[in-house]
Amino acid sequence: MSAFQSLHAGNSTPETRARAQRLVRAMVGKTLGYFEERDAEQIKHLRGHLLDLADGKVPMMHGQNLRAASMLLDRQSERFLKNYRAELQKSLHEDIAQVWPGMTQLSAPVQAHGQTLDGMSLSLIDVDEVHRILLLDRVAQRFNNRFEPLLTALSTKLAALVGDETVSLSQNPFRPLVLLKGFMLGWDKSELDPQVTEHLVDALEPGHFIDLEPLYTDLISMLTQAGVQATTVHRIRKAPSSPSNFAPLSAPAPLGAAHQATPTGTQENGSPVAAGPSVGAGAVAPPNSGNRPAWAALAPTGQQIVQQVRNFLQRLGVGRAPAAGAEGFEMSGEDGDAQGHGSSIAIPADPALLQYLGAMQAGAGRGSQFQFLQDDQPEGEPAQHRNVLRQLRAQPAFQDAQELDRGTVDALAEVFDYVFADGAIPAELKVIIGRLQIPVLRAAMMDRDFFLSTEHPARKLVDTLASASVTWTPEKGEQDPLYLRIEGTVQRVLHEFDDDLALFTVLLAEFTEFLFECEQQVDVHIEPVTQKENNQEQLNAALAHADEIVHARITALPAHLPLAPFLKPFLAMQWRQVIALAWMTEDSHAGHWNHTLDIMDQLIWSTQPKTTSEERQKLVALLPELVRTLNTELDSIHWEGEDRGNFTRRLIATHMLAIRMKAAAPLDTQGAALEESAGEEAMQALDERRAIKLAEQDQSQMDEFDANAQLLTRGVWFEKVSPDTPPFRCRLSWVSPMRTRFLFTNREGFDAFVLSEREVAAMLRRQELQMLDQAPIVERALNRLMADNEPELRLQA
Repeated sequence: MSAFQSLHAGNSTPETRARAQRLVRAMVGKTLGYFEERDAEQIKHLRGHLLDLADGKVPMMHGQNLRAASMLLDRQSERFLKNYRAELQKSLHEDIAQVWPGMTQLSAPVQAHGQTLDGMSLSLIDVDEVHRILLLDRVAQRFNNRFEPLLTALSTKLAALVGDETVSLSQNPFRPLVLLKGFMLGWDKSELDPQVTEHLVDALEPGHFIDLEPLYTDLISMLTQAGVQATTVHRIRKAPSSPSNFAPLSAPAPLGAAHQATPTGTQENGSPVAAGPSVGAGAVAPPNSGNRPAWAALAPTGQQIVQQVRNFLQRLGVGRAPAAGAEGFEMSGEDGDAQGHGSSIAIPADPALLQYLGAMQAGAGRGSQFQFLQDDQPEGEPAQHRNVLRQLRAQPAFQDAQELDRGTVDALAEVFDYVFADGAIPAELKVIIGRLQIPVLRAAMMDRDFFLSTEHPARKLVDTLASASVTWTPEKGEQDPLYLRIEGTVQRVLHEFDDDLALFTVLLAEFTEFLFECEQQVDVHIEPVTQKENNQEQLNAALAHADEIVHARITALPAHLPLAPFLKPFLAMQWRQVIALAWMTEDSHAGHWNHTLDIMDQLIWSTQPKTTSEERQKLVALLPELVRTLNTELDSIHWEGEDRGNFTRRLIATHMLAIRMKAAAPLDTQGAALEESAGEEAMQALDERRAIKLAEQDQSQMDEFDANAQLLTRGVWFEKVSPDTPPFRCRLSWVSPMRTRFLFTNREGFDAFVLSEREVAAMLRRQELQMLDQAPIVERALNRLMADNEPELRLQA
C-alpha cells in the first residue's frame, strides 16, 4: 500500500492534493536547477559536436548550417541560455497542465492552439509545424531508448502519484521530448538563425546533451522518499465503474474526473444493451466498463479459422476500419461515438473461462492436460514448441464461450504461429516463449487492447523477449545469462501472474534493465577498439581535407610561376601530414592550422625566381624563421632519414640560387627529369586519392544497398554468411561519427571486425550480411495477417 495518497483516490483530501502539488513543484524545481547548473557546459560540448558533424560526410548546406549553429552558440550563448531556461520552464508547466489538468495552481496557462507534441490535434497545424513536431519526436526517441529503464520507473511512479492506471511515457511531463522542446523553443525565441533549426535539433544526441540519468535517478528517489509506490498501475479493478486500465486510444480523462457506473450500456440510438456477465466474487471486472455500451455479438464469419481471425481483427480496428454498414463490434470512445477507432474494448471475459485458463497456467508441467512441450519427444532430443492455443477451441470450456473470447484465442494463436515460424528466433527459446501462450491469452482477455495497443504490457513483454532471443545462439548454452534471464522471466509469469497486469510491466522493466547493463559491459569491451578506429577516422578525414588544400594551392599558381618539381612530392606527402595534424589539433592549438598554410605559401614563394633586389632581401629575412618552422613541423610527423636530408639539401641549393641569380637557373636535364617524374607521380597519387573520396560521396553511383547501409544504426543484428566459415550472428555495436567505420561484435562485445560503409553495402548486396528483423513481433504478425487478407478487405469495402 502506497504511503502517499494519490490524487485519484476516493478519499483524497485537499491536504493530500496539496502535498502532491508540492512534490511535483519540487520535481520541476529540481529539473530546472539541474539544467541551469549544466547548460553552459552543455553548449560548449555541443559546439564541438556540431563541428565534428560538419567536418564529416554531410551535404554542403547541412555542414554550413551546423557550423553556423556552432558559431552562434558561441557568440550568443548568454542570449540563448536565457531563452532556453525560460522555455524549458514553460514547456514543463504546459505539459503538466495537459497531462494533469488538476494541477492548475502549479502549471502555467496553456495556450489554446490545439497543439501537442505527442501527435495529438495536428489537423489545424500547418505542414512546417507538423514537420517540426515529427523532427522533435524522432530525436526524442534516441533519448527514450537510452534511458528507457529509468523512464519506465519514473512514469510508473508518476502514474501511481496521480492514481492513473495507465502507465504511458506521454503522461510523464519530465520525458526527454519535453526537455528537448524547451531547447528548440529557446533557439526559436533567440531569433538567431531559423534556417539551421532542423539540423541543430537533429544533431542532439544522448552522448552530446546534458546527462539525464542522474536527473531521473533523483526524481525517482524523490517520489520514493515521499512514499509513492507503484502499486496501482495496470491493476484490474473489481468494480464495473473502472475506466480502461491500459493505453486508452481516446483522449485521457481529466485529472480527478469521475466515472459513473451503470448496470447496462446504451446503443447509439438510445436503446439499452444487455450488460455483460455480472462481476461476482473473484471475477475480473472489464476495463472501460463504465459509461460504455457492451459490444454486439460477433456475427458468423467464414468457416476457416484464419478467415475468422482476419475478420475478427478487422472488426477490432487492426489495419483499418471496416466499411460502413459492415457487421462488427460496437465500440465507443470517451465522447460516445460508436465504432470509433480511438476506443478501448469494454466487454468482460467470462470468469469461468479465466478460471479454467488459470488452472491450465498453474499446471504448466508435463502432468497438465495441455502440454507446452511434446510429451512423446524421444529422450535425448531437444524439446519442440507447439501451439497449444490451437487445441483450445475444441475444449468444452471454449465451445460455449462468447465469440469475442474465441476470436481472441484464434488471433493469438496466429501470433504465436508467427513467433514459431520466425527463423531468427532459436528453437530452444521458441519453446520457452511458447510457455507464455496461456498467461498472455489471459492478459489479452482481461485487457482487450492487446491487438490495438503496442503499449499493452503483455504484448510489450512478448515483443521484448522475442527481440532479445535473436541475439542468443545455441553455442552459448543454457547457462548463458541471457538464456537464464529469458527463462526466469517466463517462469515468473507462469508462477506469479493472476489478475494483475502490473506484473508484466515490472518484469519488462527488470528485463530491460538487464539488457541495459549488458549494453554497458559491451561498451567497456569495445572502447579500446572504438577509440583507435575513431582516431583513424579523424586522421583520414584530416588527410583528405589536406589533399584538397594542397591541390587547390598548386593549381592556383600562375603558369609563369610553376611549382618547383621537387616540392610536389613534399607537399603531396609530408606537408600534407603536417596540415592534417594541425587540423586535428586546432581546438587545443588555436591558429596552428592557418600557420601551416602560411608556411606552405612562404615555402612555395621562396623557391620561385627572385628578379629584384627587394625580393632577394625579403627572402634573406624570411629564411631563418622558415627553416626553423619547417624543421619543427617535420619533427612533429617524425620524418627522418636520408629522404629528409636530400630534401633539405635540395631546398638550400634552391634558396642560394634564388638569392644569387637574377633569372631562373638553367635546368640540369638529368636531375630535372628525375624530379619531374617524381613530381608527376606524387600529383597522380594525389588525384587518385581525391577521386576515391569524391566517388564515395557520389550519390548517383549508389543503389538500394548503399542506401540501406547509410541508414544502419547501432544495435542492428546480422547473420554473417561465408562459404569458408559457418554462419554466425553479429551486432553492429558502433558506428563512427562520420560513418566511415562500422564495428561488428558478438553479444558480449568480442570477435570484433570493422567494415567501411561501402563494404557493408557490398556484403548486403552479396547477401553475406543478412539483417535479422527485430521489429516488434506481434505487430509484424498482425501486419502479415492483415496484408495477406488485402483482397478480401477490398471486396468487403
